[in-house]
Amino acid sequence: MNFLITPIIHPLIQIIITFLLCSGLLKIGKIFNDKFFKNYNYHFFNLSISSILISQILFLSLTLGIFKHVVIILSYLLIFLGIFNFNLFKEIKVSIQSLVNIKNIFFNYITVIIFLSLILISLGPPSMSDALDYHYGVPLYLLNHSFLPNQDIWLHGSLFGYGELLSSIGLYLKTDNFFTFFQILSLILFFEFLIRKEKDQNRLFFVIFFIVSSPVILFLVSGPKPLLFPQLLTTVALYLLVKVKKFNHKNLLLIGIFILGAAQFKLSFILSGTIIGLLLIVKAFKFHKQTILNLILLTLLFFLPKIYYNFNQVSEFSLISIFTTLPMDFLENLSNFKDNNFIYPINLFIPSSLGAMTTILGFQVFLLFFIKKISKEFRLILIVTLLTIFIHLIFGQQTSRIYFEFLLWISIGVYFLEKVNFKNKFFTYALLPQLSFVVLISIYFAVITLPSLFNLEYRDKFMKKNSFEYSGIKWVNNQIPSDHRVISEFRSHSLLANEFIPYENIENLQETKNYIEYLKLKNPRFMITKNKDLSDHFLKGCIGKIYKISQNFNKSTRNPFNRGNKYKVYIYHFNYDKLNYCTN
Repeated sequence: MNFLITPIIHPLIQIIITFLLCSGLLKIGKIFNDKFFKNYNYHFFNLSISSILISQILFLSLTLGIFKHVVIILSYLLIFLGIFNFNLFKEIKVSIQSLVNIKNIFFNYITVIIFLSLILISLGPPSMSDALDYHYGVPLYLLNHSFLPNQDIWLHGSLFGYGELLSSIGLYLKTDNFFTFFQILSLILFFEFLIRKEKDQNRLFFVIFFIVSSPVILFLVSGPKPLLFPQLLTTVALYLLVKVKKFNHKNLLLIGIFILGAAQFKLSFILSGTIIGLLLIVKAFKFHKQTILNLILLTLLFFLPKIYYNFNQVSEFSLISIFTTLPMDFLENLSNFKDNNFIYPINLFIPSSLGAMTTILGFQVFLLFFIKKISKEFRLILIVTLLTIFIHLIFGQQTSRIYFEFLLWISIGVYFLEKVNFKNKFFTYALLPQLSFVVLISIYFAVITLPSLFNLEYRDKFMKKNSFEYSGIKWVNNQIPSDHRVISEFRSHSLLANEFIPYENIENLQETKNYIEYLKLKNPRFMITKNKDLSDHFLKGCIGKIYKISQNFNKSTRNPFNRGNKYKVYIYHFNYDKLNYCTN
């Protein structure tokens, strides 16, 4: 079913395809910008508009049941356009050169090292659990079936958004680094946009340092989690709302597209998008009242297909179904999730262990206390930021990966200060060590990733050591015929060669009934788990004898401080013919 564990093309060819796809996206975006937004023809804008447009087309195709057909058409269209617009190497070169034109040799070298390291990391094989679960599992499932089972069957699968749909294009063409590279490219082009808008050396130095010195950026660029790009979308939207002195119909609509696109990439961006959207409505009412109607129509265009899809996925209608198919108890648990064991907000700045070092924002936010004179524009950004943080305290996650969006917002606020000065002891004694840490870790991740980009054998070795559950799933694929369906209690579904039925916690009678009916439809032959004792399992009456038991496997993760635990894989026969009376 899937190819991630044994790719059929060489890693170097995967990289070429990734570059061509991104080049194609830039070309489509340029066509639309030249047609509709002539005054905003920046590379970041080109990439943003094309990715949002294509993602929305893919979502519409999902609701119509023609997903794979549309993916095929778009994949080859992007490759075709990418070949005739193969300027991506030049775009990256020019963008990086623009980042190192600051008259500070030390900073220039550090910037080049960080960005080249981040690019190499983004081109490496997938390793994170979420990536191997639904970030890649969903698009691979859709490519095979053109539909998803409802949330009673695959709860985490219901978390998908634009990011997973866009990933399907790369996955169809057998490359799994497309979306990760897409996000680091968006960051580079974001900086290029800021540099073209502002020539002040001190401001550029501050903003670039402010962002790349955050340890969590290593987490954001090392996998396909759709966070960094939508965070950049809201940041640019906020920047334009504060920067532009007199709006017209087109630039107001462009900002609306950025906000709505971010909200579709990941559900949590509805919170920040709502606050920025309110500011957008205020601006639209002041300058172009008729634009408000167009913004409403644009919102309906983005969300009606999603609402229609959600209503067809849930067992029972509720108001929350308008936004998501996820149950309320899961959303509550999600909002309580933290990256480390420290309480909020300490967890945002200080890691509770060495394994959590790349899950913190860092100390650069405290530079705000050294700002002597705040402009009205910066004050507006701070108000929007604090208001959004307050809403996140009620509905959202208190994690650094989410709060990185607000760090981006604050960083662009620097562009509206009259004077920026780094000459203080806090910068020297607190932040330089943090920057050094980011540089060293980025180099380490790049070095261990580099061999996997040139050789299939090295790719396999990399994934064995760094990719979540890789060795265990690889062993399973060698034990079970690929035409047999399996119930999987593992998370790395995208590595399985077999069609999988995810098993996640069953909370109530209705979920039990739905899951049983789905099992009857699929008739799985095996069940894979890390648990030897299944005496309390709700399917225990259907679970047969052990078919195979693996050796001990090491826990695999890119962070060396999180390794150490071992696990075994148990393969059980599953008696699907007993489903009418086997449940507990």
